[in-house]
Amino acid sequence: MKRKTLLCAFLVIIGALLSYGTVSYFATDGTAVNVITAGNIKVELLENSLKDRKKVPFENKISVVPDTSVSKIVTVRNTGNSPEYVRVSVNKEIVPVGGEGDENGGSLIEMDFNTEYWTERDGYWYYRMALEGGGETEPLFTKVTFSKDMKNLYQNSTAQLDIKAFSVQSANNGDSPVTAVGWTDNR
Repeated sequence: MKRKTLLCAFLVIIGALLSYGTVSYFATDGTAVNVITAGNIKVELLENSLKDRKKVPFENKISVVPDTSVSKIVTVRNTGNSPEYVRVSVNKEIVPVGGEGDENGGSLIEMDFNTEYWTERDGYWYYRMALEGGGETEPLFTKVTFSKDMKNLYQNSTAQLDIKAFSVQSANNGDSPVTAVGWTDNR
């Protein structure tokens, strides 16, 4: 009887070891490596003009006289692959011959800002919608006008328009460009 009990105990132990081996045979460990690539945002400021009804790159040296307008079409292109919000700063001044900038001279330069697609706030012009990768904005403005009030003081002077474009991601970043975060202040 002792022998039978010992044999039964032995068989139970062998059975337990076999089932443990079977369980470990079906158990496994695994590691997954997930690569997530972030998109990128980049902008390019485009300045063109119309000559003979054709869009051509804007020429920096143009002779102007008071009460005239110059064709200057300013747009921004998203050269990245992710949607982004865009804003533009526009600073203007007139530098008299041999002198420093005239703080009142900038008021003698006007642009026909496009308020249908752009909103002005805090000294910046914000494009009202997200700009998809490869997309281009509607023009911020299409012409620059020099006031009829320009006096002889401004003969041979230089009008300077300092235009800069900025962008931030639009995904998960506010409901509009104005409420988005992450804007740099590099006017």
